[in-house]
Amino acid sequence: MLFEGILIVATVFLISYRYVTKNFDRWKNIGIPYMKGTFPYGSHIEILTQSKHINELFREGYEKYRDEDFHGMFLFGKPVLVVHNTEMLRHVMVKDFNYFVDRNDSNFTRLFDGGEYDQYWLKQLTSLNGDEWKDVRSTFSPIFTSGKMKSMLRFITEIAQSLKSEFKTHADSGRDFELREVFGKFSLDSLAYCAFGINPKSFEDEKTTFVKNAAKMFTINLLDNIKIFSRLLPYSAELQKMLNLSILKPKETKFFFDVIKKTIKHRRETGDRPNDLIDMMIDCMKPMSGTEKDSYSESHDQFEKDMKLEHKKISELDEDMVVSTAFILLVAGYDTTGMTLSYIGYFFSKHQDIQTRLQNEIDQAYEENEGKLPEYQIIQELPYLEMCIMESVRCMTPVGGMLRACTKDYRFPNSNVEVKVNDLILIPAYGIHKDERYYPNPEQFNPENFSKKAKQSRSPFTFLGFGQGPRACIGMRFALLETKVAVMEVLHNYSFIYSNKNPEVLQIDPQSQLGYIKGGLYAKIEHRN
Repeated sequence: MLFEGILIVATVFLISYRYVTKNFDRWKNIGIPYMKGTFPYGSHIEILTQSKHINELFREGYEKYRDEDFHGMFLFGKPVLVVHNTEMLRHVMVKDFNYFVDRNDSNFTRLFDGGEYDQYWLKQLTSLNGDEWKDVRSTFSPIFTSGKMKSMLRFITEIAQSLKSEFKTHADSGRDFELREVFGKFSLDSLAYCAFGINPKSFEDEKTTFVKNAAKMFTINLLDNIKIFSRLLPYSAELQKMLNLSILKPKETKFFFDVIKKTIKHRRETGDRPNDLIDMMIDCMKPMSGTEKDSYSESHDQFEKDMKLEHKKISELDEDMVVSTAFILLVAGYDTTGMTLSYIGYFFSKHQDIQTRLQNEIDQAYEENEGKLPEYQIIQELPYLEMCIMESVRCMTPVGGMLRACTKDYRFPNSNVEVKVNDLILIPAYGIHKDERYYPNPEQFNPENFSKKAKQSRSPFTFLGFGQGPRACIGMRFALLETKVAVMEVLHNYSFIYSNKNPEVLQIDPQSQLGYIKGGLYAKIEHRN
């Protein structure tokens, strides 16, 4: 019996070893510089052990081979081609997009082929591939056009009043506070209010069921990483599926899906219609038809372009698809927006001259609108506000790398490098954002990096904070509107003051899902005269 057990374990080990290492000579064979892979976790065991954040690992790889157009690496046993050259990135993300439509290869779906609630994640827009992605993206894109975003302003402004009240409390006390704790509440409440039709009121009570489930949703520990990586081993996904083992927070996932479904049911039965995002998504469940032609251009108005993809528009969306889309807005937007606002507050506390210049721009906009928050179009036309936000995203990029999967064999132009179907491409956003060839003194917060003159001097593919092309972040306009309203409402009334509780050197927390600073970021806030 013992012998048979040892034999089974040895056999599983050998199969797993062969499965993981069979492609470890891929980059060597075609002459591309590469980071060696090690069984069983490829080039970066630090991801599993949480000894270093993935953003830093991707940046290190980029910097090591910066003068090359490409370098190779391995995620688990999968060869990944990292593209450095911005002209090559233009081809991947826009010009030759039809070769790189998918974000993930077929192995990725194994991550969600286990427990009952894991499979909900497969219906989210970020997980869909091919024609299914085109169908859903083009159906939902009208929700995120500038015209529809105007109607979201009143919801975000309402939540911003709670943010201002919170800052008044901190200003009156004169004490240091952790920025993410405050801005995370604003991000959660505004997203939930617009996407779910629910105001969690987390400024009033941090212990509500909604807030507690959101906090758990974004906590990834070592055990979670082990479950995710093990799902990619041979037969592991099948075994976990048979045992109904979930890897992605099944209780929390069920909670949010139930909340959204109840909201949809209530709206459809009662006709209650506040015209928020959930109403717009419910509209997508109504019959519609039409066929348009694919158009992948480098227009900044990507959302209108997405409505013209060549395919049949879905006649009626599955309710789970609508629920999944509402849910991904929370998952993708909650931490990213809260973190970005936290970094903005930190940078303003360190750079009083920049803060004052932006306050002058904001004050003038309020003055021209009788002391009230300006209309949507005016908010979009404040140049220095936009520069400060984009520079903050560049300095501390939440999503440091983006994957694309090759859907048809492809040779890069003016190159001998070929990729095959299902090969993965990594877009090293964080490394590019820290490259002094594009951004002088890249560790310094300098909004002038996003002046009109500076942007004209470099490729648009040197800024990838929201991606580029048809698979860019669909919620970008919403996230920017949230961020702009929060910054304007706060800076019109308060100023950030630097706190000595901040670490001397900012270090990304390896256990942070999106790369927040270890130990947190602090500031004081004071009333403006």
